[in-house]
Amino acid sequence: MSTLSLLLVDDDAVDRMAVRRALKEARVDARIDEAADAEQALAAVKAREYDCVLLDYYLPGSTGLETLNAIRALDVRAPVVMLTGQGDEELAVALMKAGAADYLTKSGLTPDRLARSLRYALALHRSEEQRRDLLDREQRARLEAQRANRAKDEFLATLSHELRTPLNAILGWTSLLAGGQLNADATRKAIGIIERNTRVQAQLIEDLLDISRIVTGKLRLELEPVPLKAVVQGAIDSVRHAAESKGVRLEVESAGEATVHCDCARMQQVIWNLLSNAIKFTPAHGVVRLSTALEGDRVRLIVTDSGAGISPEFLPFVFDRFRQEDGAATREHAGLGIGLSIVRHVVELHGGSVSASSAGEGHGATFVVDLPVHAPEGRANVVEPVPGIPV
Repeated sequence: MSTLSLLLVDDDAVDRMAVRRALKEARVDARIDEAADAEQALAAVKAREYDCVLLDYYLPGSTGLETLNAIRALDVRAPVVMLTGQGDEELAVALMKAGAADYLTKSGLTPDRLARSLRYALALHRSEEQRRDLLDREQRARLEAQRANRAKDEFLATLSHELRTPLNAILGWTSLLAGGQLNADATRKAIGIIERNTRVQAQLIEDLLDISRIVTGKLRLELEPVPLKAVVQGAIDSVRHAAESKGVRLEVESAGEATVHCDCARMQQVIWNLLSNAIKFTPAHGVVRLSTALEGDRVRLIVTDSGAGISPEFLPFVFDRFRQEDGAATREHAGLGIGLSIVRHVVELHGGSVSASSAGEGHGATFVVDLPVHAPEGRANVVEPVPGIPV
């Protein structure tokens, strides 16, 4: 056995010396602390961790059983070997039920017997710790599976709603057009509504296809040198109308004439998703700001908003697929909850990273994309399949 840390609890100095001698004769390499009563024993186990506690049953003002229960009440799981001058089977059973690893009488204490008891106590403790660890992992896995199932069910419900909403508008206005009952102004209005909802429907389907490509490892990048300003401008042009319609001020701070190796369409998709998400959760008269900066061979894109913010509990999961913070609170905002997941995978496929921060609900949010100017070799290959819930 390697060097052990032992706590010897006994009010009799002679008995403590006998235990030390037995350990030495058994060639047990141990650092031994001593305690003369239950109060000292409890203070010792609070102060440090021990591999094993050798506990006398008869202590001043306390029995070994009471002391053992007090140690366990402190959530100290070190194995305890009980020592007593005399005892019977009934006492031994009571001690084992209370959590003692072994029970030795002082009259029968020999170096070999004490060494065997220590080995048994330590092996039993390791076995219990392994069992507890397996149980904890099983419980965490079960909770994660339940969470994933709930997320999938919520996603399917959201998907049904999001696909049906534009479809109902398209069908309704198409019926009115087919009936020939609309004047010129109403006809133009109908065509505009049908066009907007068709675009919404197409974007939803494209997002679903992107998630499918990511999960199955079929998302490809077409890398080429692209002016960063052109990438940013294309994304801004796509969201400007939505910002103006909602009364959200869109501010842009450009890094200048930097050129990056990227898939232009995919990188515009990243910026578009981040800006659209910020506009979605920012109230009227709020501000969404996009800034870009060139730092050596890295490019940073920062999207900041003055909107709803993100709670500390949800922040670690903000880029997870099929996760939305609170269905009741976010239901007023359309979307499938997969845009940020797409952002993360596309950015990582470019060899970059994306992070989110927020001071909490009602304090806005900040998303930072960090990209290499020159994409690492091999990034144009198919991305590896991602474990997850297939769509």
